[in-house]
Amino acid sequence: MASNALVLIGENPIQALSDNPAAENLYSRAYETLLADHPWSFAMKEQTLSRNSAAPDSLTGYQYTFNLPADLIRIWKLMPFGNYELVGNGLNSNETSVRLRYVYRANESDLPAYFVEAMEYKLAMDFSMSVSEDLNRAQWAQGKYNAARSKARFLDSQGSPQVGIQHRPLNTPYFGA
Repeated sequence: MASNALVLIGENPIQALSDNPAAENLYSRAYETLLADHPWSFAMKEQTLSRNSAAPDSLTGYQYTFNLPADLIRIWKLMPFGNYELVGNGLNSNETSVRLRYVYRANESDLPAYFVEAMEYKLAMDFSMSVSEDLNRAQWAQGKYNAARSKARFLDSQGSPQVGIQHRPLNTPYFGA
């Protein structure tokens, strides 16, 4: 992806991230940023968290601390739903058991084409100023990235059914006579 991004901005392709300082320095952050942007279906996991034997500080108001997964990028859902607080590598909660749905750092070889395209344009945008120092190229790459990101999010969202509108008569206003 980094090599293709460099080609998009008119640079030579690379064989490894270490072949280009911008690629080596910016790739990992850009990848994790794009992963955190959306609940990508290919990068979601659910896991019941293990409870830490050490309790949180009593001033926090929470009774339990849970260990976060090492591959966590962003939390999308906590089950059961309740208040929680992230502290370091732990999650404080008053629930005795916590299940987490989260985005993880998916292996690059498992990425769908629509995400790869968005990532390439994100990298092209990020690389533009540091590699080519061309503002026009950077603006072009930003426009292409925004379009590719929107398309990728749309395509990824097609993997789950739409939630229908539910009739809730108790929530409707009363128009009495």
